[in-house]
Amino acid sequence: MADEIVLTLPRAAEFQGVAHLVLGGLAVRLNLTIENLEDLQLALDAVLDRMDPNAGDVTVQMSLRDDELETRIGPLSPALLDE
Repeated sequence: MADEIVLTLPRAAEFQGVAHLVLGGLAVRLNLTIENLEDLQLALDAVLDRMDPNAGDVTVQMSLRDDELETRIGPLSPALLDE
């Protein structure tokens, strides 16, 4: 069984810090290095920064299983997937 956190946030940039905070908490549980956490935060920002801030809420789902962290972000527009 996985520990799972699901965040539904406005797409506005000022809410990205909430996702970073949760990601940081999970990184502590996994004993990740600062470098690994920074890489994960950069990846999260790369997706969130490309989303249309006027397109409604975004859901960030983070699942922690054993020593693995899985993150899903959506919904994504078809145009974002083609880039």
